[in-house]
Order: sequence, then structure tokens, then C-alpha cells
Amino acid sequence: MSRRVLLGAGGALLGFLALAPGAGAATTQLLLGQSAAFSILGHSCGGIQEHAYATGFASDGYPIGDVYMQTRCGGSGRGGGYKVTTYSAWANVKWDWFADARTFTRLEGPAEVNPAFTAEDAYGDRVYNTETAAYLQTGTPPLQPPAPPSGVSASVSPYEVGESEYLRMQVSWTAASETAGVISSSTVTATPVSPGPAVLSTTVSGAGTSAFLQPVAPNTTYRVTVTSTDAEGTSEESSPVEVTSPNGDGGGGGAPGAEVCEQDGGTIKLTPGLTETPHAQEIVVKGILKGCDGPAEPTEGTYVAHLVTTEEVTCSTLQSISAEPTTAAVSLVAKWLPLGLGRSHGALVMPLTEVGGAIEGTLEGGPFPSPKSISAGALAERFTGAAKCGVPSPKGIVKPVRSATFTTGPFEIAP
Repeated sequence: MSRRVLLGAGGALLGFLALAPGAGAATTQLLLGQSAAFSILGHSCGGIQEHAYATGFASDGYPIGDVYMQTRCGGSGRGGGYKVTTYSAWANVKWDWFADARTFTRLEGPAEVNPAFTAEDAYGDRVYNTETAAYLQTGTPPLQPPAPPSGVSASVSPYEVGESEYLRMQVSWTAASETAGVISSSTVTATPVSPGPAVLSTTVSGAGTSAFLQPVAPNTTYRVTVTSTDAEGTSEESSPVEVTSPNGDGGGGGAPGAEVCEQDGGTIKLTPGLTETPHAQEIVVKGILKGCDGPAEPTEGTYVAHLVTTEEVTCSTLQSISAEPTTAAVSLVAKWLPLGLGRSHGALVMPLTEVGGAIEGTLEGGPFPSPKSISAGALAERFTGAAKCGVPSPKGIVKPVRSATFTTGPFEIAP
């Protein structure tokens, strides 16, 4: 029978050595990892200590368990006093066969665990606990490559090097949520639809979700795909997208018939702001579009988008690697230059995180009489005070994180 283990804030966090592995087997300790633990706690003072407890194998075969994490932060007080704040939480974790966390979810309360638990699957893989440490001993595990990336978008624009100008392609994508945290590299391939120009390819290390390809041949339609690789293998190709490069003088670009604005950036405001206390957030995004080109007439534009979070969130959302949607669109209004083009309206969705991603949505009206989809990859958000989100000031005041700046890659309005 399992027994409930409740770890107090002042409890000692001690590790134990793994049991000796069997012949030909590899034994690895199961941990959540410091970056993932920080995304849950929002604090790390001298490191985050972890207690891991294996609980068996998930329905898809991967090892699962519960992890307790804790960090203690000190600060000076009035009169020379010293106050220590302990931050702790439990998480449910699924690991891959190389002991990297595939997915994790914060638990509302303490987990019920068995420090002496052990289990073995049909392939000879074994998980077991030794007090407050969990281990994976692999036999012949059923390795599974990651799912293909989704949301691939591509655009082509001029690129200057010294006095020379070339065409280059920017590609962005979204990694499959189940393996987003363990992707080791992604490979982008752009193949000309008609024979002649060279095939372009590049590999991005780590969890990157955008890349540049060059030199791009002018007046050429490319078929673009992306694959993701982790320790268990390489995914199938993503669903292909096509993009046509402009002619030699820079005209055209983007998907055939698309309007592409090369520059997109602006500000983000949150109400009531992020702290360690969960709250739903109202979000106002103000953006400026420049360098617009395509069959429609706008050369520049501004937009205001209103969004809300789909659930109550805390500081940890800024470091989340989850690909699950965190926001929902409320409204979008865009104004265009030259004057007289009118306004467009629609909806825009932007993730609330500093770890990248993409924006998407729809608009119509003004120079776009029918509904159009919009997208932009290579999203970068930078929140003021994010590093100290939820941390009290010397006077004990916690300032919510409310404002940010953002930029994206080329903003595309589909034909």
C-alpha cells in the first residue's frame, strides 16, 4: 500500500544512490530539471531541490511520476532581521526513455507516493524509487519519434550584406506540444516546385522555432517542410506550405497573392498583472506594421488587439514551454496608410510567454473586403520586471508584471 508523504518547508532534501543496474541495462535518475521546475515555482535561490517518485507507466508507455520541488529565498529586513521564504510545489511528470521530461503539470496539492515503488513493463524497462529518488532502468524501450511540427509559415524578403542584396526566406513553426521540451534540433527544407534552383536546407539546434534560408532564387515557388528531432528519432515532415519569392527588384513575396509587412512590433499591457497569485488577465496589444507590400494597397498600419487568458495564470506562464493555447481573442481593429483605406476588424491570438511562438488570427474590412487569415512567426516578448516576478521588494511589496514589448517576423495577410 502506498503511503502519503508530506514534505514540510524545512524538511531535509537528501538524494540516494541508484541501485546497481542489471546486465546490459542503462539506469538514469528521473528529475524534472531546473528550467522546468523554475517555470512552476517562479523562483530559484541557490537552485531548486527535487524529490522524485516514480508511479509507473502511462497509457502510451512512457515512465510517469510525481516530483516535489522547493527553493528557499532570503532577504534582509528592518532592524537587521532576516526572513526566509520557502517556495514549493508538486508536479506530475512524464519522461521519455532518456529521462528527459516530455510533459509536466503542476498539482494542486501534495501527491500520494510510495518511496519503495517499483514496476516493469513488457519491454524490460523498470522504474523504481529509493526513498526520495526515482530511477529508470531501460531494457529495449519502444522508442517513438516526435510528432511533426505544425503551423509552418514562410516569407521571403530582401537581405543586405554590405553593398550586395540577396533574397532570404524566414520560416517559423510550432513544435508538437508533447515533445516541445525535448526537441534537440529541427530541420527546415525548401524545395523548388520546378526543377532548376537549388534545394535550401538548414538545421536549428535546441528548441528554436524559426530559421532563415538563403540565397533564395527570384521568381521561384518553394515547397517548405520542417522536421523535429529528439533523442528517440526524427519526425515525419510537417504539412508543406508554398511560398513564392519576389523578382530581382524585391517586388512580390510571401505566399502567392499575400500581403506581407516586413516589420511588426509594439507593446503589451496586462490587467491586473502577473504575480504568484493566480488571476485571469486582460491583455491589450498595440502593434505597428511597416514595409507592407502585396496586391492590396496598404504600405503601413497600426492595430489594437484585446485578448484574455483562458485560465488563471501566474508568473510561471512567462517561462512556459507548453504549446497549448493560453489566450483567447476578444477583438482586433487595424488602421491603414495611405489614408482613406478604412479600418479592418477581426481577432488576434498571441501566447503569453517569453519563450517564443507565433501569432495568428483573422481580419476583414477596409482594403480586405473578404475575411483573411493573418500570421507571424518568430515572436519575441520581453516583460518589464519578469526576472523578479512575484518576489517582494525589501519593503515587502510585490509589484505585478504588467507591461512588455514584442516583435515578430514578417506579418502575413493571406490572399
